[in-house]
Amino acid sequence: MKRLLALPLLLATIAATAPAPKVEAVTGDWSSLPALQSRGYDHLNSNVMQRLWELATAKQCKIPGYSLRKLDLRLSFAVQYNPDGSVARLLVPTMACPEAEGVIAGAILEMVQGGDYRRTVTSPDGWYQGALTFGYEA
Repeated sequence: MKRLLALPLLLATIAATAPAPKVEAVTGDWSSLPALQSRGYDHLNSNVMQRLWELATAKQCKIPGYSLRKLDLRLSFAVQYNPDGSVARLLVPTMACPEAEGVIAGAILEMVQGGDYRRTVTSPDGWYQGALTFGYEA
């Protein structure tokens, strides 16, 4: 029984020591990369959508897809995986709004690590492209 309890503790320790992925807001075209398969939005927190809505309606940031009383967000991103399957890098589009970029990057990273996006082919350099889309209306 002690061995069964020690295994989760060991795995948690290993996961805690894994390096954090590098996250960057950049301009680029990732359409030529192999696509990630979207498997749902289980890890997309409604607080993310709410915060982006708040930033857009307060005119703190120009959020793509925002129009009066409606947010139709559609953006692409790129992910590079390490050989062990962990995330090495995440690239999100720049919006000249560090808070929105951070909110979006955090949400995508949680979704990728949570399994909402999966690789379906093997990319020799580990790069893949995905898309995040959702609508929010007041």
